[in-house]
Amino acid sequence: MFNPFPGLRPFELEEDHLFFGREKEVDELLRRLRSTRFLSVIGTSGSGKSSLVRSGLIAALNSGLMVQAGSSWRVAKCRPSEDPIGNLAASLNAIDVLGTEGELASTNRIVLEATLRRGTLGLVDAVRHARIPPDENLLVVVDQFEDLFRFRRSRHIENSKDEAMAFVKLLLEAMRQDEIPIYVVLTMRSDFIGDCMEFAGLPEAVNAGQYLIPRMTRAELRLAITGPVAVGGGEIAPRFVLRLLNDLGDDQDRLPLLQHALMRTWDYWEQHRERGEPIDIGHYEAVGTLRQALSLHAEEAYQEARPGLGRHIAERMFKALTDTFSDHRGVRRPTSVQQIAAICEVSESEVIEVIDIFRRPGRSFLTPPANAALYSRSVIDLTHESLMRCWTRLSEWAEEENVSARIYHRLSQAASWFDEGTAGPWRDPELELGLQWKQRNRPTAAWAEEYNSRFARAMEFLDQSERERDRVSGEQERERKSTLRQYQWAACLLAALLVSVGWLAYVARIENERAEGNLQLAQNAVDEMLSSAGRQQARVAEDVPQMEEFRKELLSKARSFYAIFTTQKPDSETLRHEMARAHFRLGDISRLLQESGDAVQEYNEAATQFESLVKDYPTNTEYRRALASSYNWLGETLRTVPDTRVDADKAYASALRLQQEIVREHPGDTQYPRELARTHYNRGILRYSTGSLDGSELDFRTAIQLLRPLAEKGPDSAAAQELARAYNNLGTLLRREDRLQEARELYDSAIALHEGLAKKEPGNREYKQELATFNNNLAMLLLDQQQFDSAQQRNRQALDLIEELARPTLSLGMELANAHNLRCQMLESRGSREAEMECQQSFDILNQLAKVQASGGRPEFQRLFRDLGYNYLDLATHYLASDPSQAQRALGQLSRLLPNMSEPDRGPLSKSHRELQQRMRDRTPRPQ
Repeated sequence: MFNPFPGLRPFELEEDHLFFGREKEVDELLRRLRSTRFLSVIGTSGSGKSSLVRSGLIAALNSGLMVQAGSSWRVAKCRPSEDPIGNLAASLNAIDVLGTEGELASTNRIVLEATLRRGTLGLVDAVRHARIPPDENLLVVVDQFEDLFRFRRSRHIENSKDEAMAFVKLLLEAMRQDEIPIYVVLTMRSDFIGDCMEFAGLPEAVNAGQYLIPRMTRAELRLAITGPVAVGGGEIAPRFVLRLLNDLGDDQDRLPLLQHALMRTWDYWEQHRERGEPIDIGHYEAVGTLRQALSLHAEEAYQEARPGLGRHIAERMFKALTDTFSDHRGVRRPTSVQQIAAICEVSESEVIEVIDIFRRPGRSFLTPPANAALYSRSVIDLTHESLMRCWTRLSEWAEEENVSARIYHRLSQAASWFDEGTAGPWRDPELELGLQWKQRNRPTAAWAEEYNSRFARAMEFLDQSERERDRVSGEQERERKSTLRQYQWAACLLAALLVSVGWLAYVARIENERAEGNLQLAQNAVDEMLSSAGRQQARVAEDVPQMEEFRKELLSKARSFYAIFTTQKPDSETLRHEMARAHFRLGDISRLLQESGDAVQEYNEAATQFESLVKDYPTNTEYRRALASSYNWLGETLRTVPDTRVDADKAYASALRLQQEIVREHPGDTQYPRELARTHYNRGILRYSTGSLDGSELDFRTAIQLLRPLAEKGPDSAAAQELARAYNNLGTLLRREDRLQEARELYDSAIALHEGLAKKEPGNREYKQELATFNNNLAMLLLDQQQFDSAQQRNRQALDLIEELARPTLSLGMELANAHNLRCQMLESRGSREAEMECQQSFDILNQLAKVQASGGRPEFQRLFRDLGYNYLDLATHYLASDPSQAQRALGQLSRLLPNMSEPDRGPLSKSHRELQQRMRDRTPRPQ
């Protein structure tokens, strides 16, 4: 008895007796190979392309099932990786392909590679020079052909574009000639098929020989499960087979996960089974099922690595082996042992020790397999992309690597622009983020080589930017201290003067305190009125016209108050502060009234006055906070005005500089990071609208990093709402970049947060409106992914929320229903058929209002149902003789109204309903 499941790796040629469920596909591949010598096997990641070719097609060819070609085949299997022509030469040099023994064995590979590079017929010439028997065929299998597209775009491999073109021409020319029997089969992920357009002649060849792997039927999947179990000498419970099929569902991209879960389940069953016990659901659940088996298995391997250095190597190694930066779809990035050691800054033996943990028999997370010795130039790769998607830790590492690579890319680009004289050094917040990135990630030149080779210059630019910031900050600090000393001298002189006029100061102070107290009371009242008027500014209030007019009236009154206040002459710190706040409030009012020009003017004046206060009172945090808020709202106003977006960006930058200083000075205060986060995602929206997507993404992610701890820490509804908005904004950006899976996770997070907020505060209309927006955004993304049912479900949830918000107020709705009831009576008395339509409108309105919790017990509400019931009774009586079907419909509506009436109203109507039903039955002809 042996474990018949290979796990993540594909089935090999010698395992064809374990390969079940693809017999029809193998026959179809043979049929197509008879008519074309260039066959492209296309499928999604995880659909079994490599296994189908290795264990299906090649085994069938060796068995002589392609009669016209015979059963003598030499098979060269290669991957493009980082050296497509060199790898092809290595595969041809195998002893059972074109390799030799004896004295020429050591030089044969070099000769083969030189022949391949000589011209487009290099592959044909290599086979011709090898003088293989005329009845033997050569099959060249290029697995994971999509590697070639990444290789072609490589920035650190010289002439990679020309090398990739030459490789493709070798394959195409071998296919076109008829002299030597050379067949080419390549496997490729379906989401890369559009990349074939980069190579002349390749799209035509792929189309002519394309085979798109079909979905396996339920019967074929059952055979793929039960067949290997029988061959391996085991027994499997039928209910477990059914559970596996249900867990797999329609997502057949998870076939490697199925093989891995079965491999793990078999191992667990073999160790823990009772005598005669089949493989069953309990063994499957013990290893984590399809959902968690791979992640738990990989985590088990990770925990075996030595704490500290071993796990550090594992993290850096897996980050190097995954690539979501150059291709958002996520691809493997084969890397040599030597390069991994350089990236991790450790010895090659230490790297190999960690690699061996992840490629032990029964694990096979990495290639080459465990029986292959590793050297400096050995290329390490993930066995399958499923590991990137399903190992939770690796998914997090891949996201961290993506963010790190983006920051480094921006840093390298900024250094180049600085050298060209088109940009200056970095300033905060970019500089602070760059320094944090450097400290957190400890990048090396070997790591950076994959993204941009100018690592030393980029690091020098970052250090240079830091020195410039420190120089400017030092000058500002010296200036501040000098100013402070001048104030101290002035204070001494003033103190001497105050002694001589003390009695005048005492009288002035008493009067001033009284005036400022009265002013504070008045201002607090107006501030409260302004806060009420501006709350949810036009996001939700505009759908109720009366509330919008009331809001505008309050804002106008507040503006009058502040306009009078700003004419006063400020002669104290308190009055200067209140004057600046007045201009800020006037900016708010103008913005809420959509008077952008006035708002910009007032925010600028507020900023000027707060700057003066900050200069005079540099230790007052609230003044700096208010100045930052003025800049932020100035940026928000300018963002919506055409041709002022550059000014908006400057305003946001000023706000961020102040807010970052405040956050550093007050690490325990939650309101400061929330304000910093708000400015970041406001600027992110601006950058998104101007097409600066990298900067926008950085702002959104920074906002999320600031808000997430606040939202998770406690019941902070404001932080949770702003975090949800940041998730939604970032999701929209990623959807635009076609990073759909990341966008979907962000939309899901935004929706989950807002569902919690709406549940906690069901009366908050803003939560519901934003939740509807998030659901609609997710619906559009699902539509992009052609998940029509899920998209429709999310859209329905959004519509339900919008319909709930659009529902009229209870009193207005009751009046509207009453008006339709009255119109129904008038039309029915004139015999008009439009009466039924009026009754239906009243019926719909009352049904909507019935969902409002406060409506059910109100007598006037129940009377409306009663009046509508009598209207339907009159309609039924009217139609009884002329149109029985219409009469029956009216009685049906009446029966639905009865439960909503009070008992005294329901009794007479129920009796009349029964009598009219009896009259209708009496009129119905009875069969003879």
